Amino acid sequence: MIKWLARWRSGASPAATSSAGSPPRELEAAKAEILPLLEEMNEAANVHDAERHVAFYARDPDLLFVVHDRAIVGWDAVLEQQRVWWRDGKTDVVYTMAGEPEFRMPQAGLVIVTYFLDSVRGMGDGTTRQMRLAISAVWQRRPEGWRIIYAHESTAGS
Repeated sequence: MIKWLARWRSGASPAATSSAGSPPRELEAAKAEILPLLEEMNEAANVHDAERHVAFYARDPDLLFVVHDRAIVGWDAVLEQQRVWWRDGKTDVVYTMAGEPEFRMPQAGLVIVTYFLDSVRGMGDGTTRQMRLAISAVWQRRPEGWRIIYAHESTAGS
């Protein structure tokens, strides 16, 4: 993974960093496999099922989830934090995909997906809060299927 990051930082575009074994059809095949997973993740998010949502992340102590200025390390920690954010399933937040996700394949078996979510939630004072979230995730093909090994989420606007 470090090798493609170095090439990407050097100014090469993500598409240009695809290995010789990662032609456009390989990216399209990966996209066709990952899109339904994103849809399932969104369904789990909208019923506030933390376990089902986090099942798409690598069950790995090295999993890294960055949100704003905080790094959450490890699958167990990500699951616990998701439970807190969704108040053990009692939140009313609703997520909607804003636009189409962007897919890049820097090398075979690794796909970077960037997308935006709009969220609406009720506040304690009876008002609602709307936010747009920007999310980038690195998906890795593993024996159990595609899993997120790194994700970054931040507020993109209101």
